[in-house]
Amino acid sequence: METIYLIVRNIVFIVLLAVFLEMLLPLKETRRFLEVVVGLFVVLSILNPLVSWLHDEELQQLDLQMGNQDGELERILEQGKELQKVQSEQVSAAYGEQLEKQICAAAQMVSGVSGASADLVFSADTPDNQLSLERVRLVIEKDEKHVEPVQKVEIGPKPVEPGQVDDTGDQEILEQVRNTIVALFGLQPEQVVVRWKE
Repeated sequence: METIYLIVRNIVFIVLLAVFLEMLLPLKETRRFLEVVVGLFVVLSILNPLVSWLHDEELQQLDLQMGNQDGELERILEQGKELQKVQSEQVSAAYGEQLEKQICAAAQMVSGVSGASADLVFSADTPDNQLSLERVRLVIEKDEKHVEPVQKVEIGPKPVEPGQVDDTGDQEILEQVRNTIVALFGLQPEQVVVRWKE
């Protein structure tokens, strides 16, 4: 309704201005020019509110379309988060496999160990959600070709009974493997559990 009021008001103003200018102009040729100019102003005064009204409607439709795009944007963001989670899991798995291989190789560097298998436990409780190595369970195999150094034989009060096995050498190898893993990977001794393969 306000649009119609503006159109009528502008047309009345233009017509009054045209009548006033026509009275001032003495020649008929200039009056024709004035009529053309006044006609253009009338057309503009009618079209201007209509165009702005149509433009407002287009903006409203555009707002509705943008609202639909916001839903699509949220869906795309959710898919991005899911892809990031999957990628993070794949990277973590690859990191775990590589770290297992490195720990097993480090354990096999110790004299008396022929093979090793590792089981790693990770914790993602860090503030930046990065993996941190929480525990290492390492099973090592004895090198059968390994010759134990000759032990000092003492004759005296502590004879070794038949059937009793001296496993101090095996314990030393376990400790040496644990110390190697702790030193190379920056772990605490209580985080590394090493045992012989049964």
